[in-house]
Amino acid sequence: MLEAATNPTPRSETPPPIAAPSPGPRRLWAYGAATVAIAALFSWRWPLIGNTDRLYDIGNMHGYPARDFFAYVLGLAALFAIYVLALRETRRMAAARAAAPVFVGGAAAAVAFAFLYPTNAIDVFIYAVRSRLFTEYGANPNAVMPVEFPADRYMEYASREWANDTSPYGPLWNLIAAPATAIGGDDIGLAIAGFKVLAVLALLLGGWAVFDALRATRPEDAATGALFFLWNPLVLWEGIGNAHNDLVLTLCLLGAIWAWCRGRPSLVIPALVVGALIKYVSLLLLPVVAVALFRRLGTWPARGRVAVESALVSGGATLVALYPFYDIGAVRESLSNQGRFFLTSPARLALGVLQDDLGYADAGPAIRLVTLCLLLMALGWRAGTVWERPERLPRAAFEVVLVYLLVAAWTFRTWYVIWPVGLAALVPWGWPAARMIAWSAAALSGYGLFIWIWHWWGVDRETIERMGVLVMFGPVLVVLAAEWGRAIFGGDGQNGQRLSSWVQARRGWRSKKRTASATSSGSR
Repeated sequence: MLEAATNPTPRSETPPPIAAPSPGPRRLWAYGAATVAIAALFSWRWPLIGNTDRLYDIGNMHGYPARDFFAYVLGLAALFAIYVLALRETRRMAAARAAAPVFVGGAAAAVAFAFLYPTNAIDVFIYAVRSRLFTEYGANPNAVMPVEFPADRYMEYASREWANDTSPYGPLWNLIAAPATAIGGDDIGLAIAGFKVLAVLALLLGGWAVFDALRATRPEDAATGALFFLWNPLVLWEGIGNAHNDLVLTLCLLGAIWAWCRGRPSLVIPALVVGALIKYVSLLLLPVVAVALFRRLGTWPARGRVAVESALVSGGATLVALYPFYDIGAVRESLSNQGRFFLTSPARLALGVLQDDLGYADAGPAIRLVTLCLLLMALGWRAGTVWERPERLPRAAFEVVLVYLLVAAWTFRTWYVIWPVGLAALVPWGWPAARMIAWSAAALSGYGLFIWIWHWWGVDRETIERMGVLVMFGPVLVVLAAEWGRAIFGGDGQNGQRLSSWVQARRGWRSKKRTASATSSGSR
């Protein structure tokens, strides 16, 4: 009896295995320190401080030496290697133990990248120029061009590409950008610093949105998702180093999914509307989001309530964004101008082949029609997905943005990849992560081609642009092909099972048809 009291487990039973403790964060801290060190080296070689007197790219800052090219390539390779190792580490750890090094490391890397001179010096300087029109002269950047103020001291920083054009951004961006130039005054360097601070804040808030959304849906992935966004080298380089406003837009996209995951349906559509008031691309997600909300809410009273609340919040945000001009015509003109150019995109490659190589006079309208049809097909497909399973909205949003950038973004810029990276952080680990790691690395490698190799090689713009499209889009297309091949031939996950079932059904139908045909022939 004494033995039974002290050892209640029967001898014939094996005690349950003790779960292995979650590994500590020491290695993750080391990866964060290495990331910060590399970021600091980049900022030391191409510093913002002391170089705001004129427009450079980081190649001509030092005269395009080969050592800069190799420093860029090897530094990025090291960043991506550390990034992948850190992601693997968070997947082995409890999210609570990984959170501190993920956020501290991400914040420190962002601060280090904030001292980096913008790679090609165009966008953040033109942000300041346009914002100066608003804060200094009370002019509407969506309706007025920088060249109309030639005497202003900021105007020497207006690149030829944009000085003769109005702002392509939504009206809310004018209000968001205003504090930077208002505080900077006549010193454009201070204004640029203001945009860098804005970018750091947007990054950290976006990382928190990912972390908190995943805590509500897949808590074991919360730290991995936050690191996937915060430590991504492209997000750090383009979002912080180059201070693109795409980080602010991505924060709105992440805010919409956060509201969805946290059970706040009345904020989902307003978050996308706010994003569209900065950059119009988030309008693409509204149909899919509307379908998902309709299905999840379930009852007509709930749907009506959310529709009214969403309309009120979205309308209020629009009224604030249009202040003080309320110039709907300027916004409409800005939106209509978004599809004027074909640049560094698969559509641009197709245009060059059709017009220059095959002799078609103007293939632009046909390319626009085909790519828009493909985008509409993707929207319909993903709307069907969330109709069946509304909980798959984060994945559907990611896929819609990805298809848009691959197919229908006639002008593609490297920093656009920030959008799907943010959304991929919210979906289960797997192929979406592989796609975005490959695309992030490939997109950043384009700078090596367009800055150093183009300078040394001296080929025409058409040739270098075609090469750039292949370099920047090739890897992600290879990953997509591998994913589809695995789905079709390897039965990869649910999509693979559906495809396999469809193939088997087709084979069965053809076999029955052949049997029926043979029977019919024999009866004759």
